[in-house]
Amino acid sequence: MQILSASEKTVSIGSGTANAAISLENMTASAVAVQVETKNGRFTGLGFSSYGRYGHGGLLRERFIPRLRAAQDQELLDGNGTFDPEKAWAVLMKDEKDGGHGERSGAVGVLEMALWDAYAKSQDMPVWGLLAETFGHIEDPGPAVGKCPIYASGGHYLLSSDDAGGVADEAKRSFDNGYAYFKLKVGGAPESTDLARIHAAIEVAGSPSLVAVDANGMLGGEGSSSRLDALDRCGLGWIEEPVSPLDFNGLAGCAGSLDTSIATGENIFSEADAANLLLYGGLRAGKDKLQMDPLLSYGVIEYMRMIQFAESRGWSRRDFHPHAGHQMALHMVAGLGLGSHETASVHGGPFSGVDEGTRIENGIAIVNDAPGLGIEYKPSLYRYFDGLLAG
Repeated sequence: MQILSASEKTVSIGSGTANAAISLENMTASAVAVQVETKNGRFTGLGFSSYGRYGHGGLLRERFIPRLRAAQDQELLDGNGTFDPEKAWAVLMKDEKDGGHGERSGAVGVLEMALWDAYAKSQDMPVWGLLAETFGHIEDPGPAVGKCPIYASGGHYLLSSDDAGGVADEAKRSFDNGYAYFKLKVGGAPESTDLARIHAAIEVAGSPSLVAVDANGMLGGEGSSSRLDALDRCGLGWIEEPVSPLDFNGLAGCAGSLDTSIATGENIFSEADAANLLLYGGLRAGKDKLQMDPLLSYGVIEYMRMIQFAESRGWSRRDFHPHAGHQMALHMVAGLGLGSHETASVHGGPFSGVDEGTRIENGIAIVNDAPGLGIEYKPSLYRYFDGLLAG
């Protein structure tokens, strides 16, 4: 496989919303396109970075795209002349010191996404099928390969108000659209406001177990234990990031005191960091949820290393619930047999809903089987590539 071109642009995906930690008003992302030539023809792979971190333009332009474009064919192929994702990962990471991941893990992840998209297209396969063929699909009870549980994430704080009625409306739309659960933000408003928002969602859902909350790490300070206790009494599906993502001692305290499942890991970006989380965070295999985001974590290759370490400690692939709602996560959950896929409940954004070839039925996504990631079949996402594909 020969790299013919690779390009990127930074795009604005800001919205008038916030979570407990940050405003999303000025959020950006990176869109990348990689054109390759294989024995089956020329193909263009697309990548779009994850949510909650900003675009990676400088890193892509200065380090990672030049390395990819300079790679010789044999640096990207295995002994049979087939594209080798691990060798491509090594090309991208050449001369990078271990540790200190910063934003580079996201730059590598979005480029690797585009390579998987191009490779799958060259094989006339959906990425989920290629992943299942490469790494296998879990065989214990659960959806078959190409299908996965899917839930809606929303309930952000509007910069103008904190409206429990708006949360209820959003939750209703999500359940009406077939999603299995609804997740909303907490920790960024007074406790009474958050509880009103939660109970509004529960009333729509019909059961507290169908509602989850995300505190974005903001409930680890002094006096927060009473707020966590109040959330624990609600009987929710899970409490996400109750404390700062690297506060393993605080996280272990939560795991030791909360009956509700804990979800965390979206701000863990490498196998080494994931190992520390599992060794020192007190999390409970089979109960808690691991949310490491493949696009923020150097891509599929490093993510599989995380999974393999977790499995060595008694965890299952079903315990992995990737953060965000991007197309790469959708295909990884469906292809590898992970726990569930998250998608934004609001309409019209790049992380909202699913592509036009994917169906949602009774909380399960039946994923598009078109070659690649299906970005071209999701207008709300594909529009960000305007101009990048010209010529």
